Amino acid sequence: MFVFTLGCLYLISALIYLLLIKEKFNIFGFIYNPNNRKFLIIFDAPFLLISIAAIIEEPHWFLFLIFAMHAFNSMTLLIKPQLFYHSKEEMELMSEESMNNYLVILTSVVGIGCLLVSYF
Repeated sequence: MFVFTLGCLYLISALIYLLLIKEKFNIFGFIYNPNNRKFLIIFDAPFLLISIAAIIEEPHWFLFLIFAMHAFNSMTLLIKPQLFYHSKEEMELMSEESMNNYLVILTSVVGIGCLLVSYF
């Protein structure tokens, strides 16, 4: 049940990202604004908690990968935020459109992957 919930949460996030892109909201400008650090940690917390519950419910390598990504992201924001914000320079090498597409595609793939793990 937690794996299914996690998959749905990711797919809802992908839809929200699409809506924000459609409204011309600068997603990466928001993410890489140091004033929004607490929001990012709070936004990441449900994904982290549900992924822990999903791993307890059904240990799967895909869920461990999701947990590791969220744990690494949250710990970086908490312990070494300058490392997180330093990666902005690397992201600026890509166009904003391709970064937005990458964000939506990655979120959708992870959501579908979670739904597949919960189904099989």
